[in-house]
Amino acid sequence: MKKRVQPIDPAKAGRWARRLMMRVGKILAAHPHANPDNIRHTLILLEQPPLERLQRSLIRGRATAVCRK
Repeated sequence: MKKRVQPIDPAKAGRWARRLMMRVGKILAAHPHANPDNIRHTLILLEQPPLERLQRSLIRGRATAVCRK
């Protein structure tokens, strides 16, 4: 059963994106050699339910493995 997609409020999405990037910047300040994309992805996953988080992580991991070949 699919979830119903809620209409996206552009202002709310913009605030969320700015907060996310501020959090990424704070982590990068403490860990300058970290990959910003991995930090962003991890922060997004932490907002998801555990099962969805696992599914998205597995998809990303498989994509990385395919690119290495």
